[in-house]
Amino acid sequence: SEALELARHEHGHHHLDVAATLNCIGVLHFHMPKADTDSAMRYYTEALTIRQSILGDEHGDCATTLNNIGRVFYMKGEYNSAKEMYRASLSTRLVILGRDDLDTAATCYNLGQTHHQCGELDEAMELYYEFLRIAKAKLGNEHRDVAVILKCCAQIHHERSQYEQALTLYEEALRMGKAALGDKHPEIASTLNKIGNLYYEQGDFDSAIEVYKQGLAVEMAVLDDDHPNIIVTLTNVGQIHKHRGEHRAALKMYKEALRIQRKALGPNHPNVAATMSSIALVNYQRNDLVAALDGYQEVLRIRRDAYSDDNLDVAATLNSIGLVLFKQGIHELAVQSFSESLRIRRKLLGTEHRDIAIILYNLATVYMEDGDEDEAMSYYRETLRVERAALGRDHKDIVLTLHHVGQVHQQRGDLNTALEYFTEALQIERKHTEDGEDYS
Repeated sequence: SEALELARHEHGHHHLDVAATLNCIGVLHFHMPKADTDSAMRYYTEALTIRQSILGDEHGDCATTLNNIGRVFYMKGEYNSAKEMYRASLSTRLVILGRDDLDTAATCYNLGQTHHQCGELDEAMELYYEFLRIAKAKLGNEHRDVAVILKCCAQIHHERSQYEQALTLYEEALRMGKAALGDKHPEIASTLNKIGNLYYEQGDFDSAIEVYKQGLAVEMAVLDDDHPNIIVTLTNVGQIHKHRGEHRAALKMYKEALRIQRKALGPNHPNVAATMSSIALVNYQRNDLVAALDGYQEVLRIRRDAYSDDNLDVAATLNSIGLVLFKQGIHELAVQSFSESLRIRRKLLGTEHRDIAIILYNLATVYMEDGDEDEAMSYYRETLRVERAALGRDHKDIVLTLHHVGQVHQQRGDLNTALEYFTEALQIERKHTEDGEDYS
């Protein structure tokens, strides 16, 4: 601010040196550890007003300030305004600098990133490839910026489930990144984790865990011990172990993630509760029901303190507690837990949501186990009604509920009605089998 006052004192308020100082102050506010976007916007806007009035709209300095204002809008999540600023900057830079300049490329990247954030993938890809063309020509193939943009292009293919094209570009980004940055760099870890995610989504868990572990080794070498990226990768590895039924290995990963989270966030943060919930689920799967119940009850306490009672994460935890209690044979408390979960979900989701059907089905199962066929049938029928409303009458997930309703009628000796439900279930199964789905 002293530099600004000096420039204003020497030149007056309406001078290019004042505009340059305003722009620099805006940059400082934008790049603070916690960006002060409001102050950055104020300084950038004043700088732009001076520059446009003296230089006209089509000047490189105006384009620079427009680009900077676009970055502020992007950070604030105001993507339409960001696109407007980036387009204005790009238009000027194309006129002044031409289509092969690195500043033009930078605005192409910023505009592409904004389109990407908005889900406008065709527009984003076109701009990313324009950046890539310029960057390769100006910087060569083995440059960090080339690696970054290749990863962005790969991500669009990834989001479109075009896995082969995505993997090719991710691997090229990894090669370029290692050539430019070495093997131990946060950008390398990021690309490895993207590749791990791709393998995971394809169900190739062996390749996914191998790549995740490579990424984890890089992260541990170059990031702070409590960096959020390490927690994400530990969790990803834990999920694969859990999926494979490798409970001890899963718990090891989750517990290490939990240790870091507690150190970084404190013991009562919702992210801590999420990891504790994963640990409780593994304990449930390995039939350590006491540990599972203890874990879920602590999760419930944290989530209620963080969110209050009427929250979907609270409802999910109550459902999990109900499942543990049911497995322990404590049916009365299981019903209480399921019923509270149902109350919350109905309040927040309405009466015809898929998650409502899940709780209704759980309640029906408890009553069926207790031999209360009338109550079980009431909940099964309501489950079926909600599933049909939420999923459609021919959805494959309805088959199991149809079977249960049919079985209750069969046990009651009402064979004609039972046959109707079994027949409907068979018709749905055949339809989906013809469509190539596996019911094994």
